[in-house]
Amino acid sequence: MMLSLIWLNRNVKLLKYVLLLNVSCLILIFSFSCQNSGLNTKKIVSKYSDGVVKIILLDSVQEKNKKGAGYKGRGSGFFITEDGYLFTNRHVVEMCISGYIDYDYKDKFGKTKSNLTTYSKDIVNDKTITKVYRTGYTTPIIQVYNGKDENDYKLYKAEVVAIGMGAYDGAILKVKSDIDGNPVKEKFKALPIGNSDKTFQGEQLCVYGFPQQFQGDKDLMLRDMSTLSIGIMSGMDYVFNEDYGYIKTDAEIHGGNSGGPVFGENNEVIGIATAVGTKTNIGLIGGINGMFYVAVSNPELQERLLDKGLVAPKRSFSINTTTGKKLPIKTAYQINSLVNSRKKPVNKLNFNSKKSSYSKEKVWFSNISPKENNNYLPPKSKRYNSFTFDKNKGGKIWVYIDNSPSNLNTSQIKVNIYKKRNNKYIEHKKLVYNSNGASSNIYFPYTFYEATWYKFNAFSKEGKYIGTGYFSTSYEPK
Repeated sequence: MMLSLIWLNRNVKLLKYVLLLNVSCLILIFSFSCQNSGLNTKKIVSKYSDGVVKIILLDSVQEKNKKGAGYKGRGSGFFITEDGYLFTNRHVVEMCISGYIDYDYKDKFGKTKSNLTTYSKDIVNDKTITKVYRTGYTTPIIQVYNGKDENDYKLYKAEVVAIGMGAYDGAILKVKSDIDGNPVKEKFKALPIGNSDKTFQGEQLCVYGFPQQFQGDKDLMLRDMSTLSIGIMSGMDYVFNEDYGYIKTDAEIHGGNSGGPVFGENNEVIGIATAVGTKTNIGLIGGINGMFYVAVSNPELQERLLDKGLVAPKRSFSINTTTGKKLPIKTAYQINSLVNSRKKPVNKLNFNSKKSSYSKEKVWFSNISPKENNNYLPPKSKRYNSFTFDKNKGGKIWVYIDNSPSNLNTSQIKVNIYKKRNNKYIEHKKLVYNSNGASSNIYFPYTFYEATWYKFNAFSKEGKYIGTGYFSTSYEPK
């Protein structure tokens, strides 16, 4: 009997020890799991810092003429394949495709100011321009850091392979050589791709890139190192981008961050840092899923990205893409000749002799659609060039591009929209719409939230000018 009690006592103590050991293990496992779930910025930096890059815009022609003069701007980007494909914003590399223009102009007070911006026909035709210094194209130079010091980096030359058109601000680059033109043998750090449509309000986010902390020449710019900023997914915005929308965040986004990756709580890239709100300074992020359509012009790459987890966005009204082929631009001499010709007296007999590729073209606006008018185009009595709207709700109109009775004879219509700022029309967005070439018109809705003047330029897919329309908006009286 005594031996049985001793045995029982010993085994109870052993059982308690085993239970305590198991509980301790469970606590350790749970603790380890908590530490390794959610956003982990240390992990992001240790694994992906050499996959986040600085993109430098360099005019190689001007750089040869004067060292340091070729630097035109910068942004951020990130590798998505080991062989050197990168994601960034369209507006970061637009000067590589559309070119740039460096010029002086008169502001509304008559004061001369200078500007360097993406080349466009509207800027060339802007009557406030007084002198153009140069036009040209930039080449994207990729700066890849591989250490912790300011000089631990390598430079590579890249090219634009695809660039977004319409509402989505995205572009794809490909590293072509090192800075001296030699073939690239090394592999790059590809970042993991998440799903932006599964990002939820309140989720932690990490913006990773190269905000421009210093103003100066190219050498100082090269020493400007990467920065992390942390915040939450604050919600969605459909005002700045009514078609696709932006992910909002309170994480800091500054000039130079554009094109950089934004990580979600799975430590995967769910978006691209794109812009900052004009009044609240809220950060605006383009969802990574939109790059699905930017990659459509490169089927082989798109297939690779699908294997990496890229999916099509749920909301995608006007995401289109084109290749990285350079668009034609005028030289500074040609534009200055045009500027000087404006100073000469105009022959009034020829003032309205402008020829259009579409002789019957009209761009007009209405507050009703054909569906609301028994499937007929609204009559002239329902066509307006001014609209009032509720300041808090915004306004909606219908835009008509009309060549009746002749056909449009094109499969796509490209529309450039401009807003008036300080007596100048500034580019607002570009849209592309499919068209029935046998139809004489095309129409689409447009929503606005600002009291100002708007200008719509319409072109065919082939680049032929169709027409221009203007309308103004004002707030409804309270």
